[in-house]
Amino acid sequence: MLGDQYPLDLEICACCDVCEVVLTTTLPEGVTYLRSTPEGKVDGRVVTWTFNNLSKGQTVPARIWLRCEREGDICTCFCVQATPVAFCALLCAKPVLVCEKCGPEEVCPGDPINYTITVTNIGTCTAEDVVLVDNLPDGVEHASCQRSLNFKLGCLEPCQTKKVNICATACKRGNATNTAIVSACNANQTSCECTTCICCCAVECHKVGPKELPVGQNADYQINVVNTGDKTLHEVVVTDMAPSATSIVAAPGANICGKQAIWKLRELKAGENVTFNITLTTCTPGFFVNRVNLTNCEGCNSCCEFGTQWKGRPAIDFCVGSSENPICVGENTQLKIVVTNKGQEYDSNLNVVVNLPPELVPVSASGATAAQVSGQTVTFAPFPNFAPRQTLEYYVTVKATGSGDLRPKVLVSSDFIKNPITEEESIIVN
Repeated sequence: MLGDQYPLDLEICACCDVCEVVLTTTLPEGVTYLRSTPEGKVDGRVVTWTFNNLSKGQTVPARIWLRCEREGDICTCFCVQATPVAFCALLCAKPVLVCEKCGPEEVCPGDPINYTITVTNIGTCTAEDVVLVDNLPDGVEHASCQRSLNFKLGCLEPCQTKKVNICATACKRGNATNTAIVSACNANQTSCECTTCICCCAVECHKVGPKELPVGQNADYQINVVNTGDKTLHEVVVTDMAPSATSIVAAPGANICGKQAIWKLRELKAGENVTFNITLTTCTPGFFVNRVNLTNCEGCNSCCEFGTQWKGRPAIDFCVGSSENPICVGENTQLKIVVTNKGQEYDSNLNVVVNLPPELVPVSASGATAAQVSGQTVTFAPFPNFAPRQTLEYYVTVKATGSGDLRPKVLVSSDFIKNPITEEESIIVN
C-alpha cells in the first residue's frame, strides 16, 4: 500500500573463498530507505554494505526496510562484487621436552632409593631419538656399578609421556643430588634433579671410672652420651643400674629409685654430647660391672658398661704360746706363733721376727718360710701372698740359761701393715 513500509530479505552466498565483499543497491524513485540489518551506508539513493572475507559455502543474511511513496511496479536491484582469494596453510611446529624426577626425601645407608623420571613432549611436533642420561651422585650406587645410566626413549609425540624407573642403593651419608639429562636430535636439552638425604639414626655411650678401689670408698663414674647420627633424638632416657652389692651415693640430675639412676632428655641434637656423673660405694669386695642403657623414641638404642675391682682389706692377727711353761734352767721350750689373715684381701710379704732375751738361747726354728738365726734374733723369710682366712705357723725352740720372768718378743709386719704388731710371751724359768 502506498506509504507502507516493507522489508526485503536477501542472502549472500560465497561460491569460493573471497575477500572485499561489497553489496550495493540504488533505490528507485518513490522508495525511501528506512533501516537495515546489518546497517548499511547511505549516500543519496545508494546504499552500500561491506563485508570481510567469506569462506567457500558461507552465507550472510541481510534485511532492509523501505517505504513506498508512489504507485506502480517498483524494482530494487542489488549488486554484489568480491575478490577471489587462494590460501596456502603452513604449520610451524617445535618439539619441547620437559622432565620431572621424583625420589624419597630421606633414606638410611644401605636402603634402596627408587627414582621415577617422567619425560613429556609439550611441543607441537614429534621429538625424535629421545635419550635420557641419569648421572648417579657420590654415595649412591647402581647394581650395574655404572655411574651414568643411559635410556633410549625413541620418539615422543606431542603431549606424549614416558617414564623410567631407577633403583639404586644409598651407600654414603650426606645429601645426594641425582641429575637426569634429556636430549633429542631435534629438541633442546633439558634436565631435572632430585635430592635425597642419606642419613642415619645413631647414638653412642661410654662409661669410665676407677678400675680398682678399696671397699668402703666412693667410686666416681662418668657417662658420656653422643648423638653420632644425623637426626635429632627425642625423649632420650639414660638408665644406670648399680650392681646389687653396691649402692648409689650420688647421681646429679637423675631420678634415683633404689639401684637405678635415671636421666631424661627431651631431645639430643645431631653431634650433641652430654655427660652424666654417678657415685657408687660398697662394703663387699669383688669385681662389679656397672651397666648403662640408653633408649629414645627413634629406637636407636645403646648401652655401655664399666667394671671396678673392689678390694677388701687384709686383717692380720697372731698369737704366741709356749709348749712348756714354767721350765728350769737348762731346759728347752718351744714357742709357737700362729698368724691368721682374718681380712677379705690378700696381704703380701708377711714378715715374722722373734727377739729373745739373753737368758733364752735359740736352738732351732721352722715354719711357713725358712728361718735365719742371728744372735738373739730369729728372722723368718717373707711369706709372699697371704690369702684371706689363711693361717701360718712358726716354731722357735729355745733353751733357758738363766732364771726369771723371761719375755720373748714377736714382731709381725707386711706390705699392708707397715708398723709391726708386737706381742710378748711370758716364760717362767726357775
